[in-house]
Amino acid sequence: MPKNFYLCIVKKTISFNNTPAVNLTQQALSDWVYECVEERGGKIKRLIINFITEDEMLNLNQKYLKHDTHTDILTFCYNDQSRIESEIFICIDRARENAKEHSETIENEILRLISHGLLHNFGLNDSTKALRKTMTKEENSLMRMFHVKHASSEKAL
Repeated sequence: MPKNFYLCIVKKTISFNNTPAVNLTQQALSDWVYECVEERGGKIKRLIINFITEDEMLNLNQKYLKHDTHTDILTFCYNDQSRIESEIFICIDRARENAKEHSETIENEILRLISHGLLHNFGLNDSTKALRKTMTKEENSLMRMFHVKHASSEKAL
């Protein structure tokens, strides 16, 4: 009688491509993203976070959104708001410029941009001044989650 074999394949649900050399680990970011999504009652099916150049971002913006402008983030959502399946593209060149312009660290700017992309997955929009204000408030809330967890883990060491 043949033995039964079970194969367990672990799929990576969050992937990072071209992660810049900053003081954020992929593990810390992944843990935080899972926590943010869980906090909002969602699950992650597949999330890809890509860090790209300004030229690459402009090409995506022109090709898929027909916008001939530069931007710091594009989010392509393929989900129903409860089970995230998405690609987030972050322009690292713009992130560095934004950080400098707002006297912020590049790490905080990356957290803000990832937060922004996640919030789009949950249906938040930033097309008006009032919606941008709500989006910023929610971004700040998600970023605080990262810093609270990160600060408490550093104290544990």
